[in-house]
Formats: sequence, C-alpha cells, structure tokens
Amino acid sequence: MTDPTVDRPLDWANEPAMSPVDAVMWRGNADRRLRATICMLEIWDQMPDWDRLVAAHEWGSRMAPRFRQRVVDSPFGTGTPTWAVDPDFDLDYHLRRLRVGGDGSYAELLKTCAQLAMTPLDPMRPPWEGYLVEGLPDGRTAYFLKAHHAMTDGLGAIIGLAQLHSRTREPSPSKPQPPAPAPDLVTGLDVVRRQVGEEVRRLPARLDVATDVARSLVRPREALRKTLRYGRSVPRVAGLAGPAGSPLLAQRSLSWRFSAFDVAFADLRAAAKAARASVNDAYLAGLVGGFRIYHQQLGAPLGAPLGAMPVAIPISVRTASDTAGGNRIAVGRLAAPVEMEDPFERVLTIREQVRLARHEPALDIFNTLGPTLAWLPAGILAKFGGTTAMNDLQASNVPGIPFDVYVAGAKVERMYPFGPLPGCAVMATMITHGPTACLGINADAAAITEPDLFAESIVAGITEVLSLAPDAGPVTQLA
Repeated sequence: MTDPTVDRPLDWANEPAMSPVDAVMWRGNADRRLRATICMLEIWDQMPDWDRLVAAHEWGSRMAPRFRQRVVDSPFGTGTPTWAVDPDFDLDYHLRRLRVGGDGSYAELLKTCAQLAMTPLDPMRPPWEGYLVEGLPDGRTAYFLKAHHAMTDGLGAIIGLAQLHSRTREPSPSKPQPPAPAPDLVTGLDVVRRQVGEEVRRLPARLDVATDVARSLVRPREALRKTLRYGRSVPRVAGLAGPAGSPLLAQRSLSWRFSAFDVAFADLRAAAKAARASVNDAYLAGLVGGFRIYHQQLGAPLGAPLGAMPVAIPISVRTASDTAGGNRIAVGRLAAPVEMEDPFERVLTIREQVRLARHEPALDIFNTLGPTLAWLPAGILAKFGGTTAMNDLQASNVPGIPFDVYVAGAKVERMYPFGPLPGCAVMATMITHGPTACLGINADAAAITEPDLFAESIVAGITEVLSLAPDAGPVTQLA
C-alpha cells in the first residue's frame, strides 16, 4: 500500500495563472506564423502495451495536473489568462494512435510529425496531444508529443518528462497515486477579478522602483552611465541591431519541415574541449558551418559585408526557486561568423559572442516588459514578430534525461525536440539522451527550398567541428 502522504502531484507547472511571458506566447496564436507549438519525438525500442500506455497518461495527468487544465482568458483578451482544470477533460481526445504511411521509413515519420505539428491545438481544451506511431523499421515505435509553449520551456519539459517516465521496464505499483484534480469552474469575470487583484498587489513594487529611480539622482553621472549602457543594449537584445538576414533564406511561409540527426555527445564534448569552449559553442559552430556550406552549394555565398548571420539563442534565467513549468528564458543575439571556414576559429568567435550575449544589460528585457506586453491585444502583439522574423537561425541546447527511461514497457532510445518557427528561417534544438546528442531541426519550407541539401550541409558543418576531436565518429541523419 502506498503512503498517502506522498500521493500528491508533482511540483511542476502548478501556477494557477500564466506568467506574462507565457501569456504573450499564448496570444501569438492570433498570427498563424507565430504559433508556439513545441514538440518531442521519442523513438521506442518496441511496441508498448496500449492499455499500460493509456494508464500511464491517465496517471501522468494526475501527477502533473497541467495536462488536465485548459486556458481561460478574460473577455477582453488582455492580461494573463488562468489555468483551470477542464470539466470535460477527455483522455481519448488527447491520446491517439496511428500507423506511419508511405514506405514506413523515418523520413515518412518526420513528415507525418511535421504535419501534426502544423495542425493547431484546440484552445478550448488542455493544449497538448500525444500520438503513438506504429510501423517503424525493426519493430520500433515512436511517440510524438506536441504542446503549447505556454505550458513550459524546453528545460521545464525535460524536468517534467524525467519525473513522468519510468526508470524500469516493469510496472511500478508503489508509485504515488494522487487523486484526479477537481474541475475548476472559472469564468472570464473570475479572470478579470484575479488580474485586478494582481495589479493592486504590484503597486508597492512599482513604488519601490520609483523610489530607486529617485535615489539614483543623487549620483546623476552613474545613473546616466547605466541608463546609456542599458539603452545601447536594448536594440541588440531586441534584434534591431545586427547583421541582415541572408537573401537566400528571406522567404517565409506557414509550412514546417522536420529533420533529425544523431551526434555522439562524447565527440562533441571532446571537440569543444579542444577549442577551450563549451558544448553549446561547438554545437552552434557546427550549425553555422552548415549554413555556410548550404549557401556555397547553391552558389550563393554570403561574403563580405554579409559574412555574419543573425542567430538567436535562448538563455535560461530559471532559478532554484522557480517551478519547473512556464517559461524562464531570455534571448541572446549573435552575429555568427558564417563565412569563417576554420572550425577552431569559428568556435572561439562564437564562444566570445555567447559570453557577451549572456552579459547584456538588457538581457531580461522581455521578462521585464512582460507585465505590460500581456495587456496588449493579440493583434498588436503580432507586430513584435518582426524581432524574430529577421533571424536566419534560432538554436537551443537543453540538457536531457541522464538515465534510461521507459514508457509502458518500451525503452526510450532517442528524444528529438522540435521548436516552433516564430518567423525565423530555421529552429534547431538539441537534447542529450544517454550518449547521443539528438538534434531536431524545424525549417520553413519557403526559406529552405532544398531540404535534402540542407540536411547534408548540416551534417558536413557539424563534422567540421568534430574534426577538432581525435577519432570522432560520423554524424547520422534519421531517415
């Protein structure tokens, strides 16, 4: 018998209301180009037991009640929405199974997953869907999870999955069994009341800011220096200053294309160490090298003065006191040296740019402005999409689960993440799963017109960086 004192939900994504940053992401749905759907594709070593899989999802929705919660907004569509347990929650709607079509290849799987990712989530239900995909080579199956970015960021998703996946292939009868959360009958008027109360509670903090500003006038020179430094930083963080995007990648559409790659993490780490840089620096340098090769292969090298490309990277500002749900990220901007062929020099250059980006005075400006932006109507917020549309690449690197995990008797062999395309040409996301760095790339079909060549170029670019490590193995594409 389980101990009732531990039969309680996880401390994960349990905030009753969205943060301002989450709300801005949610309102991005008003513009189809800015839909913030995040996805995870897992490859399992065998067919799971379907009844166990259904039971695992039912249990998971009790352990992490966010999966039973829908979004309730104010009647005006402004301010921060509320998370409320859906009185009509139906697991049969959210959990689905299908068989991969075509030749049953992994390429066909990725095509299917991209199609599923482009289909909008129902805003009247909890914003997630899970798919068991059967019919893969060698008896393997896949699980595809898509959710709205307002639920969590990449690191938060991994924290949640690490707790919801099992450590053993066999059932765990002693695991906690919290009861199903009671439905919340929240109305739009209730949301408005909460929003007004929050604004009232924020007044003392805003008065403290005003007091700090007044005190700064005692040292006007120092205050002016800090203000000017912050002011110069804002355009860089907002993407208003930096290199222009590549003309070859300028077109945008509503179509997503997925590709996935495996890199031996030990090789990537060794290459980074050889360049006295981080794994993230080496990863970015490999991607940037791939962009150079792609341009060269199409006879469109950037050259001077366009020898740099605009790249955005998320920077986690999550602290130990933050819950694992929601988004705790800031944005760093790079002028990546796309025409630099020497991988050693490219890694070092990116290392220094990342270091500077992490110390921008205005790094957290979007979180600072979040409470104000959340009050803007969705149509106005969509105008801010221009700050991401100029990026050729957005790239993130999220630590993975450091131990073997299972779902309904099947072992998770790979985890490929796919981020949304908020106006950029390419979104690349890497998660380390066991000894393998799993790279998922989401490319705009209008920007990347030769996807097979682009995939080959990414492999070649990462291989350049891996050449810094002795005896590095090959980069492989999931196809």
